[in-house]
Amino acid sequence: MGGTTYNIDYDSEGVTINSVSEDLDSTSLILAVSVTDPGFLDITLDRAFIDSQSEGSDIPYIVLADGEDVSFTETGATEKTRTLRMQLSSGTEEIEIIGTRILEGTFGTPAGAEAPVETPPVTPEQPPAEQPPSEQPETPPEEQPPVEEAPPVEEPTVPQEETSQCGPGTILKDGACVLDERCGSGTHFDNGVCVLDEKPPSTSGGPSTSSLNTSQLLVPSIVGFGIAFAIMIILWSIGKAGRNKPAAASSL
Repeated sequence: MGGTTYNIDYDSEGVTINSVSEDLDSTSLILAVSVTDPGFLDITLDRAFIDSQSEGSDIPYIVLADGEDVSFTETGATEKTRTLRMQLSSGTEEIEIIGTRILEGTFGTPAGAEAPVETPPVTPEQPPAEQPPSEQPETPPEEQPPVEEAPPVEEPTVPQEETSQCGPGTILKDGACVLDERCGSGTHFDNGVCVLDEKPPSTSGGPSTSSLNTSQLLVPSIVGFGIAFAIMIILWSIGKAGRNKPAAASSL
């Protein structure tokens, strides 16, 4: 590591450290471990290799187990070392200890002790280059002719037949179905049906049917009465002549 050998002392139960590497970008120490049973790990870190400080004072490391926060306790600190104790669950494969300095390189201060902070090297921002003002005059944008909106096209209204919207015996009038009061010649509309018109009595000079019927009955009656009267006269005359004949015989 940087040409310098650093010893890492640790004590564990149920935990085996397989390899150790560093991540300069995240100022962290990465341990590949095997945890067969829930156990603990006590590890002593050399301050010259990795440390976590802010303004000359110690601040807590950040410890992750397989990318998740893991609880730990700092059990000791000297001028050269710091010792951490942590509980690990079975199946854990990687431990990451994050500080603020590794291999004598300072990379910034973490924001807090509960979440890892990856601080990349700070690169000073370059101010944007000022472009020289253009010597050519600005060309005004061309004016676009106004767009005339086309008037809406009205669709022609197709008149509908009156009888197509009403039932039998009705017609469409003023937008509503009403009774069809149109009847033929000589009839008129009465109670929803067409009936015959009544003919007024004839005022012409010719004889009416009633007068003809009366005359036909009256003439035979008068003729019969005349014949009966004539027979009575004849019978009366014969009777009178018979009575006068005995009187004349007696005078002789």
